[in-house]
Amino acid sequence: MARNMAFPIDQELPVEGFVAPSRPRLVETQRGGRAFWVLVVSAALVCGVFFLAALVHVELAQQQMKLDSLTKTVALARDNYNVLRHERSLLISPDNLSAQAARLGMKPSTQARFVAVDPDIVAGVLASTADLSDAVAHDAESPLNGFGQLKSEIGGAP
Repeated sequence: MARNMAFPIDQELPVEGFVAPSRPRLVETQRGGRAFWVLVVSAALVCGVFFLAALVHVELAQQQMKLDSLTKTVALARDNYNVLRHERSLLISPDNLSAQAARLGMKPSTQARFVAVDPDIVAGVLASTADLSDAVAHDAESPLNGFGQLKSEIGGAP
């Protein structure tokens, strides 16, 4: 008889009245459950990736909408700036200034009188502006040069 490992080795097995424990009947089954769970986990991962891709797409769309809004705002500001520049050029044009002066009752001077400036005053002005560079004092480039050139080409018409 085989030794039962539930008893220590130094003790003998009870031979009389020994009843073998009843064993459950073992049945071979199919292992299809594992493939099912692999498929479920894979599908969950794919759905998660698609969800994350959708979130990224939504975030990109929101940022693009903000960018489009800012672009429209900048375009409107540029248009407004150009309108204001045009209005300014009309207001400071010589024809408009002459018409405004005539409406106010101003007349062109009939006689001009030149006054001699004291050399001390000239020297004082030269000394106070001596540290200005010629490039700053006599800047030939102006942001309105292009506008003035356009006005001269079209004959001053708005």
